[in-house]
Parts: sequence; structure tokens; C-alpha cells
Amino acid sequence: AVTFIGRVRVQGRGPAASGASASASAAAAARPLPQSARNRGNHSSVEKDKGHGDAEQKRDLASSEQLKSSGKAGSEENEEEAEMKAVATSPGGRFLKFDIELGRGSFKTVYKGLDTETWVEVAWCELQDRKLSKAERQRFKEEAEMLKGLQHPNIVRFYDFWESPVKGKKCIVLVTELMTSGTLKTYLKRFKVMKPKVLRSWCRQILKGLHFLHTRTPPIIHRDLKCDNIFITGPTGSVKIGDLGLATLKRASFAKSVIGTPEFMAPEMYEEHYDEAVDVYAFGMCMLEMATSEYPYSECQNAAQIYRKVTSGVKPASYSKVSVPEIKEIIGECIRHRWEERYSIKDLLNHAFFAEDTGVRVELAEEDDGKKSSIALRLWVEDSKKLKGKYKDTGALEFAFDLEREVPECVAQEMVESGFFLESDVKVVGKSIRDRVALIKWRRQRTISESSEGTGESKGQEVSKGQDNLVQVPPAGMLHAGPAAFPSDTEDPEQELSIHPCHVPVTAMTCE
Repeated sequence: AVTFIGRVRVQGRGPAASGASASASAAAAARPLPQSARNRGNHSSVEKDKGHGDAEQKRDLASSEQLKSSGKAGSEENEEEAEMKAVATSPGGRFLKFDIELGRGSFKTVYKGLDTETWVEVAWCELQDRKLSKAERQRFKEEAEMLKGLQHPNIVRFYDFWESPVKGKKCIVLVTELMTSGTLKTYLKRFKVMKPKVLRSWCRQILKGLHFLHTRTPPIIHRDLKCDNIFITGPTGSVKIGDLGLATLKRASFAKSVIGTPEFMAPEMYEEHYDEAVDVYAFGMCMLEMATSEYPYSECQNAAQIYRKVTSGVKPASYSKVSVPEIKEIIGECIRHRWEERYSIKDLLNHAFFAEDTGVRVELAEEDDGKKSSIALRLWVEDSKKLKGKYKDTGALEFAFDLEREVPECVAQEMVESGFFLESDVKVVGKSIRDRVALIKWRRQRTISESSEGTGESKGQEVSKGQDNLVQVPPAGMLHAGPAAFPSDTEDPEQELSIHPCHVPVTAMTCE
């Protein structure tokens, strides 16, 4: 049954369209015979025929314009009529589906819908039933119920789901927030270059969304984060993470299924034992694509080649094209081969690069040797109103900071007392110094850990060599570097794919 949904219409729109249609019909009915037909009847003078011809051309032109106007009005009326008639309703009657297709994929079709409680348009997504097992169907329902309760400004809202027959076949219907301004992928295709300020803002919002997911109980892992499913909202220009269909609730210590996009999949995902660190890896790849406008591993011909590079720790070729050192450093830390060495989402949110735009920025004034406790820092105040004294023109202040003895907030207070800043800015300045100092300490600790591991491996090699020269342990990183460690390149992509099959999503919980 077709349900009629009333909508606010522009006053006089309906009658005007009807009037235009009636006028066009009347004009068509009253149209005079063509010149050839008239010539078969009574003849008149050449001037009279010419006069009739001119008049006829004018009438034909007028009729043609009326018909065009009529057709346009009719098309608008048909589209408006489609928006006024619901072709399907959710089980509870809250959501309506209109016969207006917004997008289509290999196993999903998205239509325009309406939430009758809020009168806000929604996305009505129909997924082909992929013959899920009883266990998969139960897991799907549990995940969907969890997703229905998620509300965050940087997460696409998931409203409802149910099973419904469509054209005689079982179908899973999802209702989500409607995103009409495209994705980061479409933005990059259109504008090619993303300004660092925009990149910083959008990446910060993505991190906030991921932090929200990872701090749920139990944590939610997205597992398929990429620029294709990060959506831009038109009115505010903010971004939201969507397509949570591959999200898995981490009930045990590790999730246990391999699903994702090869270019954005962390190495451990192929081993089917992973945690939230896979989202950090995928975020790094998203940031890489945003910084270069190049798809990661675009130099590879197929998924098997990508697999070999990812599992051996080879970075995408586009990584060398990142021009901003700080952005390159962050990406590198996110896509480290070993998951325990990557930044956490909390680390990234506390990183000075992603700090809220307060107008104050702290950086190293000279390279850190990792040994001295005293380091040289440079503080930039992008808002000159926050500066006083001799540094007002340059906008920068260099100072020494002792990592072992000094406290960032105390140093900031000393700067205020010395007349460099206003009292109201002491908290902002103190936090900026603290964030940079925390990052420097973290890097130093990382270097020490890596050096210790390298020393241990070196000793292990010497011991193994001394055992009657029977065993030789290769250096770290070389265990998978030889040609025998990976299948050789083949000309047949299907043959390579059969070696390391790419798994496709079983379900998708949200789609735009």
C-alpha cells in the first residue's frame, strides 16, 4: 500500500503547474495544419500564404515553449510526487522510504527516507542478504543494537535496522543519518590539495570519533577506516566517521576475523589477532592520502603485492612525498609495523600538532640529541595580542627547559611575570609547553627501547654463532626480506589473489 505523506508546498505551485499543462494541451489541440496540408486545400495569394506562414511559425514557437514549460513543470511535479509518497515503512512506522535512489553498490542500494518523529531526512539502505549463518546473524543484531545507542558529533548516527523481503528476497534494511556533502575521498578528487589547517582540523575530529568508539564498554573497533567512509557535513564543514558495518565489539582480548581494505589494513589483521591499534594504522593511511592526494600503495598492481609490502613493513611510495615534516612524523608513527610501537589515539589527541587552535604553538628550537636534560624550545604566538615587550614583532620566544627539574606551568607563569604574556593566557601557554615536552620524552623513551632491542638481538646473533657455527640468526627485519619469504610476482592477478585472499565484509551496519 502507498502511504501519502503531506509536505509543505509553495503556495500556488500545484495549480500553476496544472494550468501550464492545460494551456499546453489546448495549444497543441488548436495548432494549425502544416504548410503542405494547407497547400492541398484552397490557395490564396503569395502574400496571404506568407502572412499565414509567419503567423504559423509564431504559433508553433509559442506552442513549443509552452510544451517545454509543461514538460519541466511535469518533471518537477513527478519528483515532488515521489517525495510525497512513501513506498515502504519501518516495522514501527517511524521511518518511511521514498522511491528516490541516492546511491548503489555491489550489494547495497540507498534511498531517501524520512524520520516521522523529527521530520528529518535519513538514508534508507537495503543490503542483500548474504546467507548469514545463525551465529553471524546473532552477532549482527548485537552489534546493531550497540550502534543504535552511539551518539557523537563525529560519528554518523545509526537509527534502526530490521529484516524485510524486497522483490521476493530477504533483505536487511539499515536507517542512518543522511550525509549529502560527500566524503573525504570526493573532496580530494575535487580539490587535489588539502591545506594543513584543514587537514589538522579534520584529523582532530576523526581522532575524537575514534576515541569515542575505543572508550565504549566493550571497545568498538572500526576495522575499515578510510577516506571513502569519512563524511563531510555541509552546514558546518565538520567530518563524521561512517560505515561502521565492520566494527567489532571486543568481547575477548582480541577480535578474531579478517575484514577490511588491503591498503588500510595493519599487518596484524592478516593474522586475525588485533586490537584498537588497527584503527590507528588506518588513520595514518587516511592522513597520508589527505596529505598527498594519492591512494596508499597505488604503485601496487594487486592485493597480493600490497600484502607483501604491508607484512614486510614497506611504507607506501607516497610517504616520501609528504612535504610537512611534522605531518610525516605523525604518519610514520601511526603506520609502524609493530602495533605496540604505534601512537595510541590518546597520544595523538595530546600531540601538539592536533592541539586545539589556541593561537599558541611550541616546537623544538634545535634538534634533540636525546641525552641532555636541558632542551631549547621555541614558542610561537600566532595571535600577536597575546604578546608584550620585545618579542611582539617576531611572534616567537626561545627559551631553555630542563626536562628533569622544571614544570611547564611554572615556566609559563615566569613568562607572564616577565611581561611576555597576559595572565589570562598562562594555562594555554602551560599546556602547549607540557604537550611538546610529553612528546619529546615519549620519543626519547622510544629510542631507548629500540636501542635495547637492537642490542639484545645483536647479542643473540653472537651466541648462536658460537654454538659450533651450526645456527646463524639473521638480523632483525631480514627474516622476511629474502625472495623466498614471499610468493614471486605472477602475471595473473587471480593467481596472486588465491595465495592471500582478500576477505570482503559480511555485513555493513551503516552506509551512505
